[in-house]
Amino acid sequence: MDQPQSESTWTQWEDESDGSSRNMVAAGILASAVAAGVIAFLLRRARQEEEERTPVGFAGKAFERTRDAVGDERMEAGREFLMKKVVPEFKPALLSILEEIEDVVDDAFKRAEKAIKSM
Repeated sequence: MDQPQSESTWTQWEDESDGSSRNMVAAGILASAVAAGVIAFLLRRARQEEEERTPVGFAGKAFERTRDAVGDERMEAGREFLMKKVVPEFKPALLSILEEIEDVVDDAFKRAEKAIKSM
């Protein structure tokens, strides 16, 4: 069976192949691999940027920075921060809240006392 001139067979490709066509195939495979690697890198980077913009990403970054700054003495650093920074700032507010609670309780006792006397 004769084949038409426009069709080619595998053996014809093998016969016609020389070093340059093999180099072209290798270059094509290498270029495809590099392109796939670049695409994978860009997709991963985009996904990481999205994760960093979420509240969880921000919290993770803050935790990492805190851990780096404080080290292994986390409890002591937290206690020190609480006693040196937080308590002094909240002390006036806590005292004010206690005074308001005292006033409310005093008023409630006065009303209860009046109610008992009026019986």
